[in-house]
Amino acid sequence: MTKKIIVSNIEIEIKRKKIKNMYLKVSGQDGKVHISAPLRTKDDTIINFATSKIDWIEKQKNKFEKSFIQSNINNVDGEIHYVWGEPYVLKIESGSRTRIDIIDNILLLTAGNDSRTEQYEKILMDWYRMQLKTRLPYLFDKWESIIGVKAKAVTIRNMKSRWGSCNTRDNRISINLQLAKKPVICLEYVIVHELVHLLEASHNAVFKGYMDRFLPEWRLIKKGLIY
Repeated sequence: MTKKIIVSNIEIEIKRKKIKNMYLKVSGQDGKVHISAPLRTKDDTIINFATSKIDWIEKQKNKFEKSFIQSNINNVDGEIHYVWGEPYVLKIESGSRTRIDIIDNILLLTAGNDSRTEQYEKILMDWYRMQLKTRLPYLFDKWESIIGVKAKAVTIRNMKSRWGSCNTRDNRISINLQLAKKPVICLEYVIVHELVHLLEASHNAVFKGYMDRFLPEWRLIKKGLIY
């Protein structure tokens, strides 16, 4: 017997089994939260149990999200880097002018002879930021028109545990710099997700209803941010 509950804006799947005690798990595969409970356990008891463990649940979910956002990147010649979901081989060359070019399947980073690995990272991050800046105005105009809301400010941040965030008090939205590495549809999903928060602050059934209405394939797209 399976059902779902919402505790502190976190969806939890409940399975009642022939067991004596309750067990809590945050999946390492998809970050979903599961509670196994004895067959006759009341919903209130399960909710109280989940509430008492909410700090641990949030900590585990943050670890999961962080593990998929942060990759083991060393910024060395020959390494694979992604741009809008496509893989490119990083090639580093010396030159008088710092720049990045895409040539066929090569991501060519040109920098001074005295540049170091940490400087390569900054050059790449600045370049990724510009890629986002060229896309965001059009995509926000598109989805604000469709959803019927307006963000007062949009910022790009290199976040470690979230793809985006929304401050519903002042309608400010932040977008993760790392999204420039994902397919554009993933960026659109995050934009829609955060704009919908201006209609509904929590991740409840109302929120999901809006997501189903505006972006019916959102669940499938979300998986692309994980794998």
